[in-house]
Amino acid sequence: MTWKLYYDGECNLCHGSQLRVVKWALAHGQLIETEVLQSGEAAEKGYGPDAMVLEAERVYKAEAAWLRLMLVAPWYVRWVGWLGLVPGVRHVLALGYRIVARYRKRWFGTRTCPLPPRS
Repeated sequence: MTWKLYYDGECNLCHGSQLRVVKWALAHGQLIETEVLQSGEAAEKGYGPDAMVLEAERVYKAEAAWLRLMLVAPWYVRWVGWLGLVPGVRHVLALGYRIVARYRKRWFGTRTCPLPPRS
């Protein structure tokens, strides 16, 4: 099954993370396609621009998508995905995700050539 990752194409952190995740997935033998959340395809599916979405065995959004992607990461990062399976820890990781998501453009900047707004 090919995964589909939707990410914020205007955010430097998201863009860099997307490039890294594609390498990880392919090294893990997982086919993955990517699309920006600002695309018409994402809009048709009702995905907003505020949180990444991963279509895999099911649809994962925000921190759930991030944690699922960590399970195909190299061994030295994969433990973060396993932490999400520990009761109580997932809530802390979700809070961290929401904080970074809220301030990511301020902290990491935006792409120099922003995508046109959705039509």
